[in-house]
Amino acid sequence: MTTETTTAVTTPQAEQTRPATQEKSRMKRSDRMLLKLLIIGLISLILLIPQQIILHVVNERKATSVEAEEEVEQMWSAPQRVIGPVVRIPGKNYHKDVYLLPESLQVKGDVKTENRHRGNFDVTVYTADLTLDGNLQLPDLSEYVDSVYDLSKAEVLLSLSDFRGLSENVVLRLNGKEYTMKSDKDEELGSVLCCRVPVSEMQDSVSATYSVRLPLKGSESLMFLPVGNSTSVQLTSNCATPSFQGNFLPDERTVTDSGFSSTWKVLALNRDFGQSVTQWVDYGDRGSHSVSMKKNEFGVMMKVPVLQYQQTTRTVKYAYLFIFLTFATVFFLEYRRQTPIHPVQYLLIGAALLVFYTLLLSFCEHIPFLWSYLIAMLMTIVLITGYLAGILKIRKTALMVGALLLLLYVFMYVLLQMETYALLFGSLGIFVILAVLMFVSLKVKWYKE
Repeated sequence: MTTETTTAVTTPQAEQTRPATQEKSRMKRSDRMLLKLLIIGLISLILLIPQQIILHVVNERKATSVEAEEEVEQMWSAPQRVIGPVVRIPGKNYHKDVYLLPESLQVKGDVKTENRHRGNFDVTVYTADLTLDGNLQLPDLSEYVDSVYDLSKAEVLLSLSDFRGLSENVVLRLNGKEYTMKSDKDEELGSVLCCRVPVSEMQDSVSATYSVRLPLKGSESLMFLPVGNSTSVQLTSNCATPSFQGNFLPDERTVTDSGFSSTWKVLALNRDFGQSVTQWVDYGDRGSHSVSMKKNEFGVMMKVPVLQYQQTTRTVKYAYLFIFLTFATVFFLEYRRQTPIHPVQYLLIGAALLVFYTLLLSFCEHIPFLWSYLIAMLMTIVLITGYLAGILKIRKTALMVGALLLLLYVFMYVLLQMETYALLFGSLGIFVILAVLMFVSLKVKWYKE
């Protein structure tokens, strides 16, 4: 009788205790999972600190490459801008000098580029053999009276950005006569080549044809100003990576692996200044007789495209995405395989992901970006895949993570090569990745005992 009573009493107590124990166990498991996720999130945030350091290093290397370019320019010659020839008539009694522009200007030139090395960096310099010819026909000079302008001191000027680029003396041939040009300073144009020429040689009634040969050295770019009533420029070069700059693009251009050829044609109607000028300014206009050189110049940049730093910077900015996706994948594998992975191991995996960017930066300064990307990618994938194989003890699962990383790196490289559709492709890619993660998370029983 006593035994039966005891059994009847203990059975209900056991049934009441068991659900409470199960609920407590679920809560403990849920708390552990939540704590693990918080630790992984904290590690991800900590890894963003070295990501910013790597980004700073990339910017430093880019700044160093700019310094190398400037050093070569100081020893060789700076980017060149050619203006002229123009006729300057000096003013008297505080009147400004007036600059009369040529009727026509034709420029023909062959530009030979070469790369100079400064440390790990390549700097493009060039030598140009330019010929300038056309007509210098001045308008009626009756308005330029002797009391205001000194016609006897009229000069022909030719402006260059850097005279160190001249390799020979420059001679102006005007109506069959030769005038040796000398260097001087002009209040408006700065450093100029000039020679005194009688005004009578350039009157309307005379066809004042001129020709100037200009052997020139420079770096990075070669620019012109359309000073002729009609201006045409024809350039050929062995540079295979030209970038046409300025307010006017070439009317005709051909770019091949062996070089480029281009032709510009600019009329006085296309520019915003007339045939007589009193001021030459680099930025903005100061009046109806001023020239904004920055707004009207055109030409070509022959600089070696330093895209590796720009592409590396864009790559580093995606580091947070790689860290998040890799950690999420490893976490789901840890859950499914019931193989605990220590937070330190997560930290090491994140460090391996960041080493990819330092490898990429190091390699791309010596070899093309594509090969640098492939080498750094393979090294990183092999390292992480081998490490996970050692942790999980299942090679197939580790290879699945390696395949996922390969897919992510390929996706990022395609994204880097896009310009117009980069945002669209990136948004769609992130949407697909998020959808996959949401689907995988459905299989996780977050409160299972």
